[in-house]
Amino acid sequence: MPVAMLLLVAMLLLLGGNACAGAASAADSTDDPSPPPASEHHPTAPNLPDSDQRTEPLPHESPDGPSPPASHTPGGHATMKPDRIPPQDYAADAVARVEVTAHVDVAVHWDTMRQYHFKSLVDTTAGGTGVFVNPSGGLVTSAEAVELNQERVTVYAVNQAWHRAAGVPLPENPYERMRVRDDPKLDAAVNSCYQPNSPKAECAVFITPEVRVHPYTAAEKPKPLKAVVMSTSGGVAVLSVAAPGKTATVALAADPQADKTWTSAGWPTTPAATSRLATVQGRYDRQGEVSDQDIDKLRRQLGTGMPGSVLVNDRGAVTGMLSPADRSVDVLRPAQITAALDKSGTQAERGPGDSSMTNGLALYAKHEYRHAAPWLHSAADDTGQGATAVRYHKAAHASTGKPNDMSDEADAHTGHDASGNGTNWALFGPLIGLTVLAVAGGVLFVLKRRRQGPASETGPESPPPSAPDPTAPTATHVAGPPAGKRPPLTVTPPSEPENHEQRATDRPDSHQEDADRPAAQGTYCGNCGALLSPGDRFCFSCGTAFHGP
Repeated sequence: MPVAMLLLVAMLLLLGGNACAGAASAADSTDDPSPPPASEHHPTAPNLPDSDQRTEPLPHESPDGPSPPASHTPGGHATMKPDRIPPQDYAADAVARVEVTAHVDVAVHWDTMRQYHFKSLVDTTAGGTGVFVNPSGGLVTSAEAVELNQERVTVYAVNQAWHRAAGVPLPENPYERMRVRDDPKLDAAVNSCYQPNSPKAECAVFITPEVRVHPYTAAEKPKPLKAVVMSTSGGVAVLSVAAPGKTATVALAADPQADKTWTSAGWPTTPAATSRLATVQGRYDRQGEVSDQDIDKLRRQLGTGMPGSVLVNDRGAVTGMLSPADRSVDVLRPAQITAALDKSGTQAERGPGDSSMTNGLALYAKHEYRHAAPWLHSAADDTGQGATAVRYHKAAHASTGKPNDMSDEADAHTGHDASGNGTNWALFGPLIGLTVLAVAGGVLFVLKRRRQGPASETGPESPPPSAPDPTAPTATHVAGPPAGKRPPLTVTPPSEPENHEQRATDRPDSHQEDADRPAAQGTYCGNCGALLSPGDRFCFSCGTAFHGP
């Protein structure tokens, strides 16, 4: 009866799975679906669109998403080729502006001592671009981007201090040293201040450098993040950024290949949610180098953001980093970046938001906006509201359920919802039913074996030695003498003490015992192997003991 009920439940699940699948596919909501599970458990990203299928890039400048196409299928939805995601959009949320500042303290001794504190003076000749390579705040940039021009900030701070203390006129160029020609004593006092960290009688200047990082985020009123330079080697500076949460990261590709295209990504100014990366497109030559013509173009387009700007391939992976040196520009290879990371003890790894972003952009490129929205929502949450993820999520959400949304066609073709929302009962219903059938078959097989098995497999248990019962059956059944024949009586010498453990240890294996051997020495019957309790003196038949006086 229980087996029949299990079979009935299995059949109901098989039939109900298809009905639930139909109901799930019929539900269509334009509301933003909830984010998928944790990114480390996300399924493998769908195949990214082929960049050669479409020559025009995605119209990503519009926050409203792509315009609905003109052609439609009989079902009412569009037939469209996948768009090509601009390469910089894969990496934009991991690209940050690097800024070098200094806190300068100036003490002026003139008439009386006066102290001045200049907080966060920005060195406009330093700084550049950096990219996060670790979601916990590991960032790489060029060594030039974090070099503070101490003389420049010192001159500025000293000029301001003496102007306030003694009314010395400021020069037209605030970074030019003062000269007080009509007062030699004052002129000497002022010019003795232009040496930082070397106190003099008239002046003392102390500088505390600081590196700040401005990530590309859509968060309201984002604050710059403090960073510490961990190491500088091979032209690469490795920074540890005090990020409040996880950040988007870039992947490090293999060394650039000849004739492969690249796209630059850098921030000449502090990024805002509505700004775009300064980009230049080019192609590596046959030696895998960047041409001089492209270097000049990069200088003009990137400006102060050139140091540390990266070159990425079509999937947003870094193939090079720009490192200006004097009048030349070196392109650092990914292997050089990896070597610098190893020396600093920093490991390059991707974060939870990166896989969500990859999945979301892949689905967005195929116009599956309902499927892409939750992935992009998760990417934005996992990267501190990365501006690119937020922008794509808004566009996907706005296009969900519209005629240009190809999510329904994808579900009908693949049989599942790529967004990860809801349960695919068309698959899980039959699987549950098959599982129940397998369990029922196993139970039926076990019951059948129990009914057909020999009685000797389930013999009664023998009593424990501490509570002997001469009439109880033994647990071990060994073939005894033929029926009707009585074995000879064997007497255990009363002078030999009983020792259960020693006798059991010294007793040979049962298959080596001789049938004519005398009865067991105080523990086992030598004829049939039956267990004898302490005090039993005779074994006059198989399994039957006799207690002597």
